[in-house]
Amino acid sequence: MNIILFTPDEDITTLTSDDVRCQHILNILHLKEGDSFEGGIINRSFEKFTIQKIDDSKMVLSHETLDKKVESEYPISVFCSIIRPIDAKKVFKNLCTIGAEHIYLGKTDKTEKSYSNGALWSKEKYYPLLVEGAQQGATPYIPEVTVHYSLDTFLEKNADKFQNKIALDNYEYTIPLQQAQLAAGKTIMAVGGERGWSDRERKLLADYGFTLCSMGNRVLRTEAACLVGFAVLASRWW
Repeated sequence: MNIILFTPDEDITTLTSDDVRCQHILNILHLKEGDSFEGGIINRSFEKFTIQKIDDSKMVLSHETLDKKVESEYPISVFCSIIRPIDAKKVFKNLCTIGAEHIYLGKTDKTEKSYSNGALWSKEKYYPLLVEGAQQGATPYIPEVTVHYSLDTFLEKNADKFQNKIALDNYEYTIPLQQAQLAAGKTIMAVGGERGWSDRERKLLADYGFTLCSMGNRVLRTEAACLVGFAVLASRWW
């Protein structure tokens, strides 16, 4: 953990001794009474916490709200095809860590049917992964996640929200990703599943104004393509 996070409905003045955050503060950070650490309230505020008291059952904290905005690191959102749940866990964590604004998910034509039946796509399952990603990234910002039935429904409901529309494609791309021109505004990057886009989806993406972009000759796993593609786009702000 590079930041200690609380949900908005938690008591942020007390951590019980069996709380993993309390154990991290004591056993990893080796903090004691009077020491301070950085924390935050999810999607609300950065906080500076000071340890007031430690006993066998709890840790008592005071806090000061810091003058720092809680926001996504970049105006970039990602649509990712539904993939194997074990791989999708990496997508949730990594995109939250690197600074995605919004994560969209949906079936694509080549999605294995069994993948969409898993429990991971419910908020109670994926939300802890987002929190883990935010703690790694030292931010209280957690992106919204929207699960759509398909790429088609995602495009119908959301395509017009974005000024820049990019889809990664190894085979029928127009330009390399690093040459994509980004106008002012929000960007969406669409990433297909482990077997890529169908010809129908390529046409659909083009009809909605997406540019097909490559990232070289190597075929990446979907979770890797999400992270690498995002980093290429985010480098415009570095």
